[in-house]
Amino acid sequence: MESFDAIREYLHLYDGNDTAFGRILAKGVGIRHADAWRQVFLRFKKAHLDEVPEIEEDNANDLIPYEWDGSWSELSRRLSRQRPDISASAWRKRIDGARNTGRTRRTGNTNFTAEQFVGESPSGEDLWAAVEKATTQAITTHQDSRWSEVAFHNNGQYIGIAFLADQHIGGKFTDHHRMREDAELIRDTDNLYVIHAGDFIDNFLGADKPTPTNKQVIRPADQWELMEHYLTLFDEKIVGIVAGNHDLWTEKLTDYDPLRDIARGIGCLYHTNELNIRVLIGKQPYHICVRHKRRGNSQVHPGQVVKKMWTDGESDFDIGVVGHTHTPVVENFLRHGIERWAIRPGSYKIIDGWAEELGFPRDRLSCPMVILSPYTRQIHAFPDLRMGIRTLEMLNNG
Repeated sequence: MESFDAIREYLHLYDGNDTAFGRILAKGVGIRHADAWRQVFLRFKKAHLDEVPEIEEDNANDLIPYEWDGSWSELSRRLSRQRPDISASAWRKRIDGARNTGRTRRTGNTNFTAEQFVGESPSGEDLWAAVEKATTQAITTHQDSRWSEVAFHNNGQYIGIAFLADQHIGGKFTDHHRMREDAELIRDTDNLYVIHAGDFIDNFLGADKPTPTNKQVIRPADQWELMEHYLTLFDEKIVGIVAGNHDLWTEKLTDYDPLRDIARGIGCLYHTNELNIRVLIGKQPYHICVRHKRRGNSQVHPGQVVKKMWTDGESDFDIGVVGHTHTPVVENFLRHGIERWAIRPGSYKIIDGWAEELGFPRDRLSCPMVILSPYTRQIHAFPDLRMGIRTLEMLNNG
């Protein structure tokens, strides 16, 4: 390699300091900056260690005096003049390390000696490596958490999945009676499960939304408690939860997401924005994508946002679910000759003052449901939970 050949030409100037040698190569050869040359030299040493001159151990720190009567910045500049291969800032870090271990001290004040114990600051290179590792892990963890697989051990039975969203528990005009009935129906129906698409509570917080906060009947803390009770009504039937914008207001103001902890306690899937679930009914796979909200809404064609979600290519789903607008929709559409389903749950919040003020139609109750076959790719979709339950029981019980 040409870079290795260039290193060989300058090896006689190597004194054991990789950083200083990188600066020598950058100045003499050019092409790269000093840190890039240092990285190349590290690869060279790994591949051709026998060509690297043996250097006696450099005890540069021995130049730091045990006592010093000036400023530490002055000492770092003085040492850098003695050893120009080590910058003044690098010397300052060495001095700080020596101070922390008691190998040097200041004698400027004859009345007393004061030492502040400060940890050694990481170098720019170490800091970059730490940040790079942390951000890479954060990106991977967040992206991976959107994808999951759920296998139903159903012994040849058809499986039903209901989709709920926008409960707005605690709201003055929320139908809590119907909400409880639907939850108990799902709990008591064999082979029927549920995925939630967010906005469990109103959660108006004074620091962010003072006007609706003053009008809400039940304070947010009690709304969270009611929501936790509501989820217990489903027993072990909850497959996954996607947070809604109302649910996430707490996290945005406090950096704490109560819904995440609640979902972990239940043992179900959870994501703040989107779940892509590969569902296995026996050996038959289905792909379900669930979001609370998404760009591309249409008041004229409310199912269009789900179709756009598929067209944008984020996931090749069979069933797409988007909540948020309180407008129920269950409609099929074709992509690549395959029937798919666009589902938008309605809301249990029957009257919304903001929507009435702007002239939106009255919200309608809706708990849509799909039935998935274990034998072939076959999806039956229903806008009404009760109709879907009757069909599920007929398919499984004859």
